[in-house]
Parts: sequence; structure tokens; C-alpha cells
Amino acid sequence: MIDIDGFFERQLSEWPEVAERYEALNRVETKRVGDYNVQFNPARAVSTAAKVDAASIAARPCFLCAENRPAVQLALEWEDMEILVNPFPIFPGHLTIAAKNHTPQSMLGRADQMRRLSREMPGYTIFFNGAKSGASAPDHMHFQAVPSRYMKPTSMAYTYELPEAEFSPEEIDSMVNMVCTDGVITVIPRTKHRPDCYGDLLVSPASIDLCGTLIAVRRSDFDALDAARVEQIIREVTFQEPPVYVGLITSEPEIEANPDGTTTVNGIVIGKDFHWERRQTQRFAGEILLHDGMLINRIGIEEYLRSVISSEMSATSSLELLKAHAVISRSWLMAQLRSTRALADQGEPVAEPACKENELRLWFDRDDHDCFDVCSDDHCQRYQGLTRITSPAVDAAIEATRGLVLSAGKKICDARFSKCCGGAFERFESCWQPARHSYLRAGRDAKAADLPDLTEETNAREWILGRPKAFCANTPAEVLGQVLNDFDRQTTPDFYRWTVCYTQQQLSELIARRSGIDFGVIQELRPLQRGSSGRIVRLEIVGTKCSRIVGKELIIRRWLSESHLYSSAFVVERQGSDFVLRGAGWGHGVGLCQIGAAMMADKGYDFREILQHYYPEAELWHAF
Repeated sequence: MIDIDGFFERQLSEWPEVAERYEALNRVETKRVGDYNVQFNPARAVSTAAKVDAASIAARPCFLCAENRPAVQLALEWEDMEILVNPFPIFPGHLTIAAKNHTPQSMLGRADQMRRLSREMPGYTIFFNGAKSGASAPDHMHFQAVPSRYMKPTSMAYTYELPEAEFSPEEIDSMVNMVCTDGVITVIPRTKHRPDCYGDLLVSPASIDLCGTLIAVRRSDFDALDAARVEQIIREVTFQEPPVYVGLITSEPEIEANPDGTTTVNGIVIGKDFHWERRQTQRFAGEILLHDGMLINRIGIEEYLRSVISSEMSATSSLELLKAHAVISRSWLMAQLRSTRALADQGEPVAEPACKENELRLWFDRDDHDCFDVCSDDHCQRYQGLTRITSPAVDAAIEATRGLVLSAGKKICDARFSKCCGGAFERFESCWQPARHSYLRAGRDAKAADLPDLTEETNAREWILGRPKAFCANTPAEVLGQVLNDFDRQTTPDFYRWTVCYTQQQLSELIARRSGIDFGVIQELRPLQRGSSGRIVRLEIVGTKCSRIVGKELIIRRWLSESHLYSSAFVVERQGSDFVLRGAGWGHGVGLCQIGAAMMADKGYDFREILQHYYPEAELWHAF
């Protein structure tokens, strides 16, 4: 253990000026405002008012470098750092631990070092101020430390614990405060360095300010800071979990307020226009708002996700699958929210050929919504309120991944998922707008296996008519039972390969009804373009009265089924005048395959390995 008490005693005996400052802490003026302490400490003006722009930093000597420190200042060597008595203390026992070399303020590669230091200094809390989160020396890597009794992260800011050996988010490195006690790191993400009131009020929140004590360096500021202003400052500079506005799909709804603050809504429609469409009574936390006749549920992200991962799958799914789904559902949601869309990956534009005169090319995305963020049905993500939260594993999965998203190029991933990919992953641009995402690429749902070029018709036919090995193939009933809700299991026993048959008359009447176009008698269904999974992107429908080219995949599925065809990865066979569609998979096939991911979890893969398989260019990142 490091002898901190002996080091302090030696330093203060040799540096009277600093000893006086520590003695003065006994007389420092503080006041309690709400759950916060405010400390009047004029000596801290050197830090609070520090100029941290690049020009000012370059113009001054670094006060943490050994050659620029006062000769009287002692240093206690520890690993590649030096422990120093902070000459401008906030609390008794205030230390600065500076890197020996002049290197920028960054936590990358130092999380374990922070843990080691805290374990060698029992009774102390080690903390880190990011370069844009209160650090007065952003050009020189350093920790600080004070006795733990002075540090407790505020409940006003979003916080999370950093698991062992997990810290690589370069994009938040400068916008974060971190505190570590007894080897446990708590992270406080930041939204800005200083509050808008900076100047009028000379306050610059850093780790100590976010752990219970706001520092005021002017008497006028100290007098002006009340509970409301303190809360406003803290909430302004820290990330607050944004709310989600969920549009509830209803039919003649009846609403009842419950004594526990929840709301019951009768007449919720699930699976709208799908073969499992039905009405339910559901119970919701948060607020129920009414806008232009639409019921909207305002709720926090994490509470929303508790329902989503129970609604999209079964709440009895394995913990690793639930964790993986929590991450991708959170990623997808934050990529759509108006409040966080600037943080999201918009993809690289991809050129598409212009539509021909007889061609209809449509895709459907969540931009259809304008008075709420997402809807409660399959168009976005299934959300069925508190009704579907039936397993402690769901809560465990949310807590274990709280705030965790997938990122690529420092942007939140637009993480998509479907029920069953059919053994091959589809590209984003085959299903939605012409934009390419590096993490939503072609691939095979198997380890160490090549994927044939399924855009070529011969290869696609051989693939779809066969049963190549894949995680989502030959899934045992007990695994399907963990993944799929009861109404999902009422469809087909085999989601990997399926067959649908129509007489020529049935198909002609179906397409006319679903498309609104009178093709006459359907003569041919001709695939013109397939995506990376063999899914048809452009289909020519040939009738006796007219022909049309239609795409992308969802509109094809809508026209060829009373609800939705399982997928557009199919081949067409003729048996006399009848049409036989033999297909692969369920859904668009982009991103995570739920059935394949369930099999991976069943085989012992953890959620990180599952995510790496389905999103190979993405990394995990704590968004809040």
C-alpha cells in the first residue's frame, strides 16, 4: 500500500504556503442546497477559470511536467506516474497523479491502471476529468484523488459502472468523468464542458462537482447558487437518458388509469396487416398522451427496451441473447430518435439506377412517423408495455448493457434485425434507402464458411432449394420456444425453408387485390435482381393485361401474400398452371438473425461474440 499519510506530512512540512491552504480548508464556507453541497473556495479559481482552448494551452508551460513544477514540490513515483500533493486543494488529502511523460489527457489503456491505483490507496477515490469535462490540464494525463467520504456520484446525472477490462470508446474519452473506489469504476458521460451560464456564474463542473460538491470561486456565485440552479447546471453538462415517444397502434381504445401510476389500454393492435394481427389489452408505464387522435406513450429508453426485448422475442430467452438484443434495440432506437440522430450513422450513399417507366420501387422506414419517434408494432420494434415483461432475465440483460450501443466510425449503428436470415445476411440498401453501412454487409450465418454469390440466379436457386449449414438451420424446438412468442410459433414449423402454393387464379386475384393493379391473369414471376442473401430486390410480374417491375423486398412480400410473405428469398416453380414459391428465411435478413443468435447463445457464445458475428465492423460503446 502507498503511504499517503507519510507523504502528505513530508510535503506540507516543506511547503508552508500549501500547508496554509490545507489548514484553511477547516474554515472553508459551505452550504447545503437540496442534495448538494456548495463550497466557496476562491483558491480554486486557478482551475475553474483556466483557459483550455488550444492556443492558451500551447502558450503556457505545462504545470504538471517535472521541469515546470516548484522545486519544493515532492513526487512519489508509482508505475509511469508521479503522485503529487495538489497545491490548490478542495478537500483534505487532495492528490494529483500525473504521468511522467507529457501526454494528452486520455483514459485509453488506463482503466486497469486506475483500478490498481485505487486498490493501493484504500479509503481514497481516484477520479479522471476528461479533456473537455473539467480538466484544467488537458494536455497532460493525470488522475486526482481525495478521501472517498467526499465523493458520491449525483443521481442527477446518468452513470454506469465500467466492467473489468472494457474501455475503448475514443469518441467519449474527452467527454467523460470517471471515479474509481476499491477497483470499481463509475462513468459519468458528459454533453458539454461548461454550462451556458459560465461567465455569469464561474462554475466549471468536473468529477468532484458531479459527486456532491459544487465549487464556487466567487462570493456572488456562492450566494446565487440555490438548489434549482445547481440542478440546472448538473443536468446541462451531463447526459440525461432521453425519453421515447411511442405511437400506440389502437382500434377503438379504452383507457384506464391504475392506482400504481400505470395506464391500461384496451384495443391495442399488434401485428397490423400481418397474419398474426390481433387486439390486446396492455399496461404501460410513463405518460399516455393524446395527439391528433393518436395515443402516445412517453417513456425512458431503458424502460422501453425492457418491453421491446420481451415483445420481439420470448422473455424466457437465454441471458446472452437478451443482452445482444438489448444492445441492438437500443442502437436502432437511438439512431432514429430526433434528439440523438446527429450521433447516428447515416451510411454511405449508393447510386441506384433510375426506375423504368413500368417500375415501382418502394421501401418503408420509420420516417413515416412525424408526431412520435417510433410506433409500437413491427413497422418499428414490437413494444407491448409492461404486459410482456415476464422474466428477471430481461431486467438483468438491460442492467448489464445499460447505455451500451453499437458504433462504427464514432457513430451509433442503425442496427437492424429479423427473425431468420435463411443462412445469409442481406445488405441494408437492398431493403431500404440507397445507403451502405459497413456493419450491415453480406455474410453467412455460420463460422468460417464462405457465402456464394447469391445475386447470381443459378447460385440463388441452388442455395434456396438446399439446406446449407447455418446457425439458424435445424433449430431445436426448445430453442425456438425460447426465442419466439406464442403467436410467432403459430405460423410454420420451419422458418429456414418454406413453401407456399397458389393456383394461377388465386395468385392473379391476390396480386390484383394487394397491389390495386389489374394484371389480368398472371403468366410469370420473373426475378430481375437479387441481393446478397438471394432476396429478390426487383421482381417483374407479367400478366395478360400488363407487366410491372416491383421492389424493394417488403412490397414484393406484401403483394404475394394475404399478409406478408415470409421473405423475398424465393424461387418460382410451375406445376401445371400453379405457382409454387420455395423460400428461405423470415424477414428482411439484415443484421442480427434472431433464430441464429439464439442458437449461438445455446452453443455458448456470449453477447459480444454474437454481435461481432452479425455486425462485424461495429464496436461496443456506452452512449449514456
